[in-house]
Amino acid sequence: MPGKKAPKATGKKGPRNAEDDAREKANAVDDIMDDEYKKNLRKECRKLEEMIKNEDKLAYMYNDERIRISYFWMVGKKELEDKDAELRNKNRELQDLKEKQQIEIKIYMQRLMHLMFQNTD
Repeated sequence: MPGKKAPKATGKKGPRNAEDDAREKANAVDDIMDDEYKKNLRKECRKLEEMIKNEDKLAYMYNDERIRISYFWMVGKKELEDKDAELRNKNRELQDLKEKQQIEIKIYMQRLMHLMFQNTD
């Protein structure tokens, strides 16, 4: 007569967090290390976790500053382009005024020459 198989354990005893699972697995390991060594390892682990938190905070600050600088760069670049466009427009206006002045000077010179020619007769 074949033997009955034992039902498989599902391992679900209820909702537990990962830290409890890790602690249970760590305590289940049969090692020769003493409790003082384990305490030191836990302290070092906490210290490393704190360092990770600090690094994450610094990375967030770096990213925030990078975004801020990028924004100011774009704003400054846009302002520079606007000022360059204004300068080009002013230069065009100045060139137009110079050409207009030269034309007026030629007209007045022609009138003057005409008047001088009339006076010689």
